[in-house]
Amino acid sequence: MRVRNVTENWDWCFGHSQSDYTRDINAVSLDIQMRVKEWLNDCFFNLEQGIAWDVRLGSHNQKELLDQDIINTASDVEGVLNIFNFKSMVDGRRYTCQFDVYTIYSSETVTINFTQG
Repeated sequence: MRVRNVTENWDWCFGHSQSDYTRDINAVSLDIQMRVKEWLNDCFFNLEQGIAWDVRLGSHNQKELLDQDIINTASDVEGVLNIFNFKSMVDGRRYTCQFDVYTIYSSETVTINFTQG
């Protein structure tokens, strides 16, 4: 697997040929984080992709649904075998989660830390 790398500000990297891409386990980790950050109806070429962050964080009792949205999104990433040790917390409109991922690229796991809001 190969995906375009991003800067510290989550802008895509351009202009440096192959060094603008990341591969294998790092690509899986980056792809998970990018897909989880994606808002529903925000990407013009794939409107059905993404999470309804405004609904999930704007309404009460949506944490379990948001957790499932993130697990489903991460599970759909190419190279992901299993997600485990999922922990999350909602504080007002701030959501944080952490989970471990087994990939096809290594016997080691990669830990994903995510914050939205």
